[in-house]
Amino acid sequence: MSRRPRPLTARQEAVLAVIKVWLAERGHGPTVREIGARVGLASTSSVAHQLGRLEARGLISRTGRDWSTCVLVEEQPARRPGLRSRGPDGGADGYGRRPAP
Repeated sequence: MSRRPRPLTARQEAVLAVIKVWLAERGHGPTVREIGARVGLASTSSVAHQLGRLEARGLISRTGRDWSTCVLVEEQPARRPGLRSRGPDGGADGYGRRPAP
């Protein structure tokens, strides 16, 4: 039995949106205070908590010690059970079938 991950909270979505826009406009991540100002959080601790939750979910990562070094993590496509790769060993026709000799 597999568990579905919980959806993002409204605040997490807002923080993630601020990071996306900031990275697109400036090329580097915003500081904790800048994120707080944009999403309406006065406490830097609460902003850091939201960033930690996003990092734990694998949506952002830091390249350094500070949160301003955060980058977006590319989402991996969901793997569907039972499907095999069509890589080099996937068969001559790409569907796992070998040609008749």
